Amino acid sequence: MEKKGGKRLARKEDSGRRTAAADVHPAAEETRELEDVPAEGVTTDSAPETAELRPAEGTSETENAPAAEKTPEAAQPAVSRGRRLWNDYGYLVVTLAVVFVLFRVLLQLSYVPSGSMETTIPTKSLNIGWRLPYVVGDPVPARGSIVTFWDEELGKVLVKRVIGLPGDAITFEGGFVYINGEKLEEEYLPVSGITTSEKERFDVPEGCIFVMGDNRTGSYDSRRWENPYIPVDQIQGRVLLAVSIGSEQSWQGIRWIA
Repeated sequence: MEKKGGKRLARKEDSGRRTAAADVHPAAEETRELEDVPAEGVTTDSAPETAELRPAEGTSETENAPAAEKTPEAAQPAVSRGRRLWNDYGYLVVTLAVVFVLFRVLLQLSYVPSGSMETTIPTKSLNIGWRLPYVVGDPVPARGSIVTFWDEELGKVLVKRVIGLPGDAITFEGGFVYINGEKLEEEYLPVSGITTSEKERFDVPEGCIFVMGDNRTGSYDSRRWENPYIPVDQIQGRVLLAVSIGSEQSWQGIRWIA
């Protein structure tokens, strides 16, 4: 009897333990579920630990962008319209200015269409003259120099050689020129002893010169003009070089005339 009573008592205790375990199980399950729920503000994603970089407060994404991503317009300084025009046409302005200074102030180009200066300056030759002294003043040229001047009677620029200076008395005798009674040596002439004039004497007034061409038999000059004297202020330059390229001319090439 004791054994049977003991067995029944053991079974009751075991049944009671199972009942108690069954009663406790729901609470334990609830506790485990609460443990699995993430705390507020905590994420369970497997995202990288490195935080995403965001622009600082008060700055824009453009300001924080790399310099290489900026547009060329933003990287290059603005160029003014005047600067662009100078870059495009500045060289032309400088070239024109240099040409103007050369041929209006320093040098002069002249042309001899006839043979009045043969053979010193051939027919249809181009001449380069020194202009500056006659731009800044009215100097009296040296005797024997070849000058360019404006002739009022003919209304054009001429090229002749200076023979008489202010105050000179010019006469002709035996095919030669005399200045104040002294024979003028003219080694530059192609042929000497052939200079003649219908008028025997010329008295050059102050501020004027008397001119002739080297081709004494084929030059229309002071010996034949109605007004034979050229005012000094009409002189435009002194010839330095003669350029002759025509095959029919007396010589070809470039010659120093001074």
